[in-house]
Amino acid sequence: MSENITNRFSNLESGQKRKLEEYIENLMEYNKKLNIMSRKIGKRDIEKLIEETMLLEKLITNSTIIDVGSGNGILGIPIAIMNKQKEIKLVESKVRKASFLGLVIRNILLKNVEVYNLDIKEYLKKKLEKRVTLIARGFPRNEILYDFIRKGFAQELVIITSKNKIKKNKKNLENMNKNIYNIFFRDNLVILKIKGFT
Repeated sequence: MSENITNRFSNLESGQKRKLEEYIENLMEYNKKLNIMSRKIGKRDIEKLIEETMLLEKLITNSTIIDVGSGNGILGIPIAIMNKQKEIKLVESKVRKASFLGLVIRNILLKNVEVYNLDIKEYLKKKLEKRVTLIARGFPRNEILYDFIRKGFAQELVIITSKNKIKKNKKNLENMNKNIYNIFFRDNLVILKIKGFT
């Protein structure tokens, strides 16, 4: 186990640290073949992204979490590792990324995670439970996510996004129950939390 991950995530149990380390190793190894993230990103960069996920995780109030456009799992998988009691749904429309997610959750033995190779709109049409939290990072069109909350498809949205995206969507965010949290080690990113009325 690297000294860096131990220091950075010192409040975690040894089993959680080990699983995070295994996830990072899987991510780096499979990225060489599948290109599921930038090839320029190194281990320390991934650990920093996981640190941001930990900030986001503290704001989630529901026990069922839907990671929208999961990609490489940098949100949903660390949250699943940190919270065995939470149920995590990784929703990813790209087949190769969904395949990677399925593989990594089997490799690191995560029992509280399911992968859905679907577009988020398709997934939300099929699910019945409303007391869920949507999470996302780098989602291309945040206004779609805001609309899911407005229409009652989910109770809560917690996303890592840019200040510019929030400014561009100012009108869409009017009359929504929202809070914005700064990420103290990032100038351009914030966490946006929106609570619905369901």
